[in-house]
Amino acid sequence: MIQTLRDESIRQDGFYVPQFEVRIEGVGLPRNVLRDVVQVTYKDNIKEIDSLELTINNWDAATRRFKYVGDESPADLKGSTKDSDRYRLFDPCNKQVELWMGYAGDLRLMIRATFTTLEPTFTGGGAPTLAVRGLNVLHQLRRKQYSHTWGAKRDSDIAREIATLEDKSLGKHHKRFPLPIVINEKARNDEDPLPYVAQKNQYDIDFLLVRALRLGYVIYVREPDKTSKNPDEHKAHLYFGPSDGRVPGMRDVEFRLRWGVSLTEFKPTLTTANQVKTVTVNGWDPSKKKAITVKASLDDKEMNINKDLHELLNVCDPREEIVVDKPVHSEKEAKRLAQAILKDRHKEMVKASGTTVGLPDLRAGRKVQIEGLGARFNGTYFVTDTVHTLNDSGYLTRFNARREVTGVLEGLA
Repeated sequence: MIQTLRDESIRQDGFYVPQFEVRIEGVGLPRNVLRDVVQVTYKDNIKEIDSLELTINNWDAATRRFKYVGDESPADLKGSTKDSDRYRLFDPCNKQVELWMGYAGDLRLMIRATFTTLEPTFTGGGAPTLAVRGLNVLHQLRRKQYSHTWGAKRDSDIAREIATLEDKSLGKHHKRFPLPIVINEKARNDEDPLPYVAQKNQYDIDFLLVRALRLGYVIYVREPDKTSKNPDEHKAHLYFGPSDGRVPGMRDVEFRLRWGVSLTEFKPTLTTANQVKTVTVNGWDPSKKKAITVKASLDDKEMNINKDLHELLNVCDPREEIVVDKPVHSEKEAKRLAQAILKDRHKEMVKASGTTVGLPDLRAGRKVQIEGLGARFNGTYFVTDTVHTLNDSGYLTRFNARREVTGVLEGLA
């Protein structure tokens, strides 16, 4: 659903009352603690683990003592005093935390995390503060390295199977990967089965990132989507597949932002450096016992990213091609890899950073339409990362994106 900021403003009652909520082990912060939260920040990225940060006042002016970190005793940390709960409230590792952001009556779950970092600031001037950071469940996926092999399997099938594998050293029926893995079935059907794939002493998440990069896919954690027909999507899960702009657990919305109306800041960059017209992949077909050489070109019908800028590359006279040697086993697989490399390179041609009013549904992995900036920079952008900040000044969303599709609908944002 295309949504302008005018539509969203009506829905959110003019963006007048931004709010947040922090729940630790399912319980909201006490009012006296909530008043000490100076700022909340949520960050997500298609290539990194999403995170939260709380900036907290750490000074009690009435007692002239530190509130959360700096005055605790060993007994406080052992849980044997009346102040223990306060001093241990933000301790790393042992509590699940939820951060909700949005507007009055309509908050969105941004992240489920565990606290990982405590960083107090003790200064000579100004009130002492405490920065508390937390990371999503992905940070718990780098616990143990594994080795495994697959034969005659597609990459998407391998990804899905990893979520079912067990680690018997951890106990009976103990899965080594803590999340279901959801794939894109259409993309899976376009993949070729691979004769042999090996995971060699790698963390599962790192192995999956390598497989995704090979196909031009993305990987990120998505929140539950209770409306999905796939039961694996009813809980938090890892998505492995093409960037589809869909983030389950949130509204199916694609924002339309216009410079001077709903974009308070926008900085696009167009570069022809490192662009190429063709990519050649060399490999070996073991069944036919012959070499494979396949080329992908910007003239291929599948190369529909920033097509309006292809002519610019002819003027700039970019490098004609890059040649890579990869372990591919068929011409179809080589063609797919060549196109993925060329598409990834072409996605870097137009990138941008922008700022708009706080939009909790604007996340990494979504698409956003940009208007009001001319033919070069208007278009549909894929959001690669966002930073949501809520403090006394209000709620802002900053994002980085890459242009992937040209042309947007007419009308104001």
